[in-house]
Amino acid sequence: MNLYRGTLAIVLFSCLALAGCNEQNSSGTSPTAAASAQTDNSLNNYIAMNNELSGIGGLQARYDSYLALNIPKAKPAQALQYPSASFDYTFSQYAEALKEKRSRPALDNAADELMKRLELVKKDTASYEQYYESAAYKTDGLEKGRAADAQIKKHYVEALQSYASFAKALDVVYKEAKKAELAMLKQSGNNYQYRKASSMYYAEELVSLFGGEDDLSNSAILKTADEIAGQLQTELNALNEEYQKIKEKNPDASADVTLMSLNSCLKYYRNFRESKRGSDFRFMVDGYNNAVRSRNR
Repeated sequence: MNLYRGTLAIVLFSCLALAGCNEQNSSGTSPTAAASAQTDNSLNNYIAMNNELSGIGGLQARYDSYLALNIPKAKPAQALQYPSASFDYTFSQYAEALKEKRSRPALDNAADELMKRLELVKKDTASYEQYYESAAYKTDGLEKGRAADAQIKKHYVEALQSYASFAKALDVVYKEAKKAELAMLKQSGNNYQYRKASSMYYAEELVSLFGGEDDLSNSAILKTADEIAGQLQTELNALNEEYQKIKEKNPDASADVTLMSLNSCLKYYRNFRESKRGSDFRFMVDGYNNAVRSRNR
């Protein structure tokens, strides 16, 4: 998993769980209809699971670290360290999900299958981490490690396949919930919170288009990104108008961090389109991440 996808997966699913919940707007009042569109709380747990599994130390990263050991050709004289892959947080979040009245069969089944596969990866860690940590492989000429190599790889590959299915099912449910959340906010008549959530939606769509470095020069993806950037600009303009109304009524109202952060996101997207520099792209993602953090406070 490349750096861009790992980063985006985290921000992609970190917004819905808390968006609209107990958030105070700049006028100090709570939104009247910003409750989550979820039908059960297990979605939050699944989002948390995905965040750990897709991160820098996630499932693909752990497998890559194991492959880097190159056990079939490794020598007992080398310093070999088994990459721990217990994923305790993921297992704890799954346990919490099971306590809920789960209502999404496709996603629930994908989660169940994923955890069966992850259990095998976790057991491999329990069996072989100590073997490498204590350098016991030096006493048997790495025989035990070589004998287990094919099995460990098989468990990782199967877990990654299950994770891909889980992530796909989660993405479908997540997008449906986001659209329902936006519809609820629009219907509520709270234009300020609606424009804020809508701006977040388009910013998320923008950053999530890019799955890897090759996408940064993909003309079709860039064309779509330009269209989304235009939609994001429209929403930010509308959000700014709503914020200015609040400022007129309350000059001491605090700055809208979401608005500022998404303006930065859009600014650096446009800088990136001119410069083609990866640094500008990363600043774009940073702007979105800052907006997510402001929404989740």
